Amino acid sequence: MSDVREVHASDPWWKLDRDSTRVGRRVAGAFARRDIQLRYVQTRLGWLWAVIQPVALIAGLTLVLGRVFGLPDEGLRQFALNLAAALPGWIWFQYIVSQGAPSLVHNQALVVKSAFPRTALPNAKALVGFVDFAVASMVVGTGLVLLGAASPWALVRLPLIAVFTAISGLGWAYLLAAISVRRRDVLSVLPVALQVLFFVSPIALPSANFDLNGWGLIYWLNPAVAIADGFRWAWLDWSVWQPAHALSCASGGIIFIVGLYSLRYQSRRISEFL
Repeated sequence: MSDVREVHASDPWWKLDRDSTRVGRRVAGAFARRDIQLRYVQTRLGWLWAVIQPVALIAGLTLVLGRVFGLPDEGLRQFALNLAAALPGWIWFQYIVSQGAPSLVHNQALVVKSAFPRTALPNAKALVGFVDFAVASMVVGTGLVLLGAASPWALVRLPLIAVFTAISGLGWAYLLAAISVRRRDVLSVLPVALQVLFFVSPIALPSANFDLNGWGLIYWLNPAVAIADGFRWAWLDWSVWQPAHALSCASGGIIFIVGLYSLRYQSRRISEFL
């Protein structure tokens, strides 16, 4: 006979339970397998879309922005290297936030009727996005090796930046998922906000040397700054780190903690609003 575990409403929402965490991992894995199997099932190119998307973006942005700024051939090469190193990580971060934030609302029938850790739904989206990120990273890595631009330390550094990318993306996904349960307007604004974030983040070029005051402080509070520059450091061995990057890294960790506990708190009354 299988063990039965009772869950009481009086259980403290701030206490992380080991059994609940284990169940959450299994549920997230099951959702991720389902989404991965269904994602490209009705497409002709299938998994090639995971390769086409970053390659097309790199080529398109390089040609368009290169003409706008009138860059010479060497400048175009540097621009393309900057973009290629940072873009797969940005696409993964964007996917986690854009798909993880509405995951509770999109699965409201399951959420209301089933008892499982609600963080499993955003976690599943992060796993699905990681598959595309891994494929795109292999393509970018192959290209950088052929161009002689890849760092010999890339395989050591990449996991560190990948973990930070997942933590930052999940933090925002948890927080927005918790808010969207009661305020669906957040989901309508999210696509526009992510597009704006792309242009104010150093995805195509290394981060600017802003002072830690005024708009500069807001700029460094953006975790995407550390994500983009971190992947350049990992792939290209470029010395892009500044002391202000510590603020960007800290903001990613803080938003993860705030988002995690916000979602856990909101989960206690989630059936009242879905």
